[in-house]
Amino acid sequence: MPFKNHINELKEYILDHYNETKKQIAPEIYRGHLRSLSTDIEDGIALFLSKIFTSHKIYIDPSVTVNKQTHRPDILIVNSEKEVVAMLEIKTQMGYCRDATGVIDKIKAVNEIFKKEKTLNCKFSNNEIMPVTYTNDVKLFLISFSSNNCSKETYHTNNKSYAKNEGVNYYILFDNWYNDLKNFEIEDFVEEISKLK
Repeated sequence: MPFKNHINELKEYILDHYNETKKQIAPEIYRGHLRSLSTDIEDGIALFLSKIFTSHKIYIDPSVTVNKQTHRPDILIVNSEKEVVAMLEIKTQMGYCRDATGVIDKIKAVNEIFKKEKTLNCKFSNNEIMPVTYTNDVKLFLISFSSNNCSKETYHTNNKSYAKNEGVNYYILFDNWYNDLKNFEIEDFVEEISKLK
């Protein structure tokens, strides 16, 4: 596997950030659940993708307004011609047992809106606007971070089937919890997304 070292780097990146979420912020303050890891995971996946796509840009959580409605795709991969080649939705708490049909339907709906618009103005927090072209050839991905969030595999099978029928590539990257991630479908994901080169 050519990206084995990069996969391990992603796991280490997530483990470091996971450990940070467990630290007590002050002696008399107690938190019942972990602080959110979702933006750290988006950042980690963007760093990982940048090793695969060395000549592409990775846009994380840009604001894209179409017909007065703002959409915020988790990740857009943009080639050197400023064309979006992939849109990724990342779910950090989905696991096996969540019914993902609503998420997949939303990805498809946003894809249709973006295809009709063709030129997207991606706005970032520093107010910079980067225009990109969005075509009919954009590859869609739904990424769930770990299968371990729940144990029922039935939804996973149904989700995979539904996603495939809807033209969305769906992968659960890892198994186990954040402190002991095991490769699950990440190698399949790398193989599929590498075809975009």
